[in-house]
Amino acid sequence: WYALVGSGIEGAGGAALAFVSKDMLNWTYKGPFFQADLQKFPYLGPIWELPVLLPLGADKQGESKHLLLVSPVGEGADVEVFYWIGRLDKEELSFIPDQEEPELIDVGDFHFTGPSGMVDPKTGRKIIFTIAQGDRTAELEYQSGWAHNAGLPLSVYLRDDGRLGIEPIQELQSLRGAKRLSIQDKTMAETNDLLRGIKGDMLEILVELESVQAKQLGIKVRCTPDGKEQTLLYYDKVEGKLLVDRTKTTLHPREKCKGIQGGRLDLFGENLKLHLFLDRSMVEAYANGLKSLTTRVYPSRRDALGLEIWGDGELVVRSMEVWDMKSIW
Repeated sequence: WYALVGSGIEGAGGAALAFVSKDMLNWTYKGPFFQADLQKFPYLGPIWELPVLLPLGADKQGESKHLLLVSPVGEGADVEVFYWIGRLDKEELSFIPDQEEPELIDVGDFHFTGPSGMVDPKTGRKIIFTIAQGDRTAELEYQSGWAHNAGLPLSVYLRDDGRLGIEPIQELQSLRGAKRLSIQDKTMAETNDLLRGIKGDMLEILVELESVQAKQLGIKVRCTPDGKEQTLLYYDKVEGKLLVDRTKTTLHPREKCKGIQGGRLDLFGENLKLHLFLDRSMVEAYANGLKSLTTRVYPSRRDALGLEIWGDGELVVRSMEVWDMKSIW
């Protein structure tokens, strides 16, 4: 039996420590399983929580790969879920990453944390779970009666190009209610005309956008009819980033959901393919099976329920499907 313990090494930064046991009662410390260079990557912080190791299978060269997830905490840490793909050395009980610098699974800010993982015994899928932080004031959390939430379960896998693939698990389709929209090859204006009749804060959305002239393109969710409140999820082709603009998310003076957040996403000329789940305050977006962007939204107005395709230039909506999302209960 093996165990990974999140910890830190004084002066050296966060670490995952390895232990081994023959009976799960008596454990022997085997040393650091993996630690990062705090001088090079100060955002990885002095302590790691919740290290998770999952097998990914063999790459195209036949080498067995593993995924290591960690959540940094402590002074100077960026509290997100970072990962490396690499090789497990069973003899030394250590992890050798393919690249020294870690990557993010989710490019939202502080809304995708607390990783855990498992191998599905029925299908062999590698599935991870997370905590979606609320990031509100203590007063607003108290008034609402709750704070944080579980993120959607995600299937992670090794793509043919060596990158980590990320998809919501297929079982989420069981929550699909009435299909509200199914279109192909429409202009932005044509699509937005059709979207005027669709409102909701519990929706599943699949959309593929092809840029004609647009350098930025995406979708607005939780929109009021006058546009005073809205949250924009979009891709910036020039910067190669998946972003969320929350500057108009809420008019509530004490809510924290403000500003623009996001991170690197390389599409290499592919159309933007977004898979979105709206569930009250939760907004979970998955782009091209490569990155997720989780954020929380707290509009002040009850009519913040609209959708709108957006671009800074001409684009084509290659396909779009919208379903009502049912409760899990």
